[in-house]
Amino acid sequence: MLLPVSDAESSIRGFKTTFTVVGVIYALMASTYLVQGPEVLLEFGVDEELVAEPILRDFFSFFYQLMAFIGVLTVVCGHVARERRTQMIAAGAFTIANVFFMLRDLSTSDSSMGNSLYEGDKTLVFVAINLTLVLIFGSFLVRGLRQRQA
Repeated sequence: MLLPVSDAESSIRGFKTTFTVVGVIYALMASTYLVQGPEVLLEFGVDEELVAEPILRDFFSFFYQLMAFIGVLTVVCGHVARERRTQMIAAGAFTIANVFFMLRDLSTSDSSMGNSLYEGDKTLVFVAINLTLVLIFGSFLVRGLRQRQA
């Protein structure tokens, strides 16, 4: 006869807290860019005339609103994914997404691996942020797999 396992025993330790903290930071980062507006792109070598274009302003707002939503979604996942299996699925999805985001940011960075669409060393900050998120979310995937084997 199988005994029921409590949520604490079947969940990955630190999952909820980490997803909450990461999500809040991600939403706050996006919100700071929304507050600063598209003029922040001037720091990355984007032409002033382009920054003033209504279509770029609209896309900029949409993009950072979407980023803020991803931050909120991260927090929500941290709170609703309670069982190890569900947490592993969430961690895997966030890991894969951030690998994609990292490769995309790298491809437009001002580096030997990028096309220098944006200029300056700051372009690599976004790559570093995504790499950090890959490591954080990936660690939950690995820990969940280890827990399953134990």
